Amino acid sequence: MSDVVISVDSVSIIPERVKEFGIAVIPEPIIIDGRTCLDTEVDMDELYARLDDKQNLPHTSAINVDEYLQHFIKLAKKAEAILHLCMSSAYSPQYTHALQAKELAEAKIPEVEIEVIDSLSVGAGVLLPAIEASRVASRDINLDEVSKYVTSILPLVTEFTAQDTLFYVDKGGRAHEARPWVEAEVASSFKSIIESDASTGGRVKPVARAKTMTQILERFAETTKERAAGKKLNGVIAHARSPERAERLKEMLLSELTFGWLHIAEVPAAPAIHRGRGFIDLAFCEARD
Repeated sequence: MSDVVISVDSVSIIPERVKEFGIAVIPEPIIIDGRTCLDTEVDMDELYARLDDKQNLPHTSAINVDEYLQHFIKLAKKAEAILHLCMSSAYSPQYTHALQAKELAEAKIPEVEIEVIDSLSVGAGVLLPAIEASRVASRDINLDEVSKYVTSILPLVTEFTAQDTLFYVDKGGRAHEARPWVEAEVASSFKSIIESDASTGGRVKPVARAKTMTQILERFAETTKERAAGKKLNGVIAHARSPERAERLKEMLLSELTFGWLHIAEVPAAPAIHRGRGFIDLAFCEARD
């Protein structure tokens, strides 16, 4: 039995990284043509065809309290403690639902400690602290120590997303402070970088925009270098069927900055629904030994 299991919502994970780091996942419900399926069950070719067409779009549904409760009960069979990292509460009620499920679980599985943390981020911005949490949890420390460590690094996490259009973010009602850019994009096509992390209160904030993706990737690298301030970093790059862009960004970052590790992989269905094909998601923070 593991001492502390790290858990995330599927909207925050990169599939092939889950097994590698021992991170548990609760799938996000996806609604397609009125039918509910799980994030892990979606036909990705069909999904991207719908997203490209911008018609009859699928959407996500918040994981409910009972689904979280059953997830915690299942994890309790192999763990003495559970740390669940939620996507930003500014994006979804899932953090509240997970807290409510934690209270119910305390009566059903009192022998298992559970901690629920609002990451104040999304996508790679959740996966990065989850990976960090799994690394420290492997050192045989208790839930309180793991939780304190994660809480200490969340203010240090930066999460940037570069995308071809803000259409999908706006469609999901999550444009937040970038809403004026949505309107401007209609009149003058451009590509954007937005930020969602502790520094923005977990909400979307516009960072930069440019005419071409090459220019956007250059701004990505420049801004990351400015934020790094000469420090060694750890990072995650996620992409939605845009491996060339992800690899190019990785090359640019490694040519200018020092990373302890920089993982790259493709996202599952839920993030793609909210940001569209081609987006690049970068999360980084100061590396800690």
